[in-house]
Amino acid sequence: MNPLENDDDTATSTRHRVWSTHWRRGPLHSLSGSFARNYEGSIRQFWTAAFSPLESAHRILDVGTGNGPLPALLCELGLADMPRVDAIDSADIDPAWLASAPARCRDALRFHPRTPVERLPFADDTFDLVVSQYGLEYAEPERAIPEVARVLKPSGSVALIVHHAGSRLADVAREEIRLGEWLRSPGQLMAAASAIFPYLAMAAQGRREHLAGDAGAGAARDALNATMRRLEDEAARSICPDLLFESRDVVGTLMQRLLGQTITLEQARAAHAAHARTLDDALFRQRELLRHALDADRAAAFSRLLQSSGLSDARADPIFHEAYLVGWTIRASGSAHGAAGGDG
Repeated sequence: MNPLENDDDTATSTRHRVWSTHWRRGPLHSLSGSFARNYEGSIRQFWTAAFSPLESAHRILDVGTGNGPLPALLCELGLADMPRVDAIDSADIDPAWLASAPARCRDALRFHPRTPVERLPFADDTFDLVVSQYGLEYAEPERAIPEVARVLKPSGSVALIVHHAGSRLADVAREEIRLGEWLRSPGQLMAAASAIFPYLAMAAQGRREHLAGDAGAGAARDALNATMRRLEDEAARSICPDLLFESRDVVGTLMQRLLGQTITLEQARAAHAAHARTLDDALFRQRELLRHALDADRAAAFSRLLQSSGLSDARADPIFHEAYLVGWTIRASGSAHGAAGGDG
């Protein structure tokens, strides 16, 4: 076997595991730290405009849907004629909100887990609108975009929001990577907490006299106190310290439960290891965001690929939420629009 192919298989497996785990935790979309519910402001306006001409006879393909914020928005809009939506994702997805959605939504929506955009299971000329919100840019564009063009009706259109390499979201990703690596580095919070757990378990068992003479216990306590002070300093300098505070709170809760004897040392260690894996997965997702975010040259290349795949009028424009740059909008039309334009 080609070693490079093996590396690709490993990366694909890791990506599938990380994103499937993320969606099982229940966030509606991948930026729940930035948008508490569904997307709002200019992002919501963009999608409202894209959806407004559609009726029940129309079909939509949502690429990289995650837990379905765009189908959820369609349900929220309360369109009298709900279009049919096929929502795909390469991860294992099963949005919990769908079970309590109105019947008109449940009947119109179909989610397709483990369905990569590079291999769409739909016939040619099926969809009136193909959409993606922070999704299509994660695919292999040379394979994915021709598939999008294939399943789009000649009279259809494409509407995308993709990550911008210079956006506020990319800035947050870089900072969270820095903070996550800090938390996981030797001598910082995760290591210091792991070192003090055994001594807290001993204290909970009433062995305080033994601890008083144990140099290791004193060193572990001092190290934890020092890393907590450093954490506060890092948080004060950070544009998005949430990762620091979340980890501090998880560690604090485990320490209290150990002292209160509501968990054993083994359980505390297992929970701490699980939190470390959660941190690592978060860093993986942020690195994925940065790797796939488009600068101006890549956005232009993305638009050219749409054009060369048979679409027309492809255009990328920056989109802002309040004062912050949050991505590119990319619009394109089906081949019938291009043919009409050429006749002019």
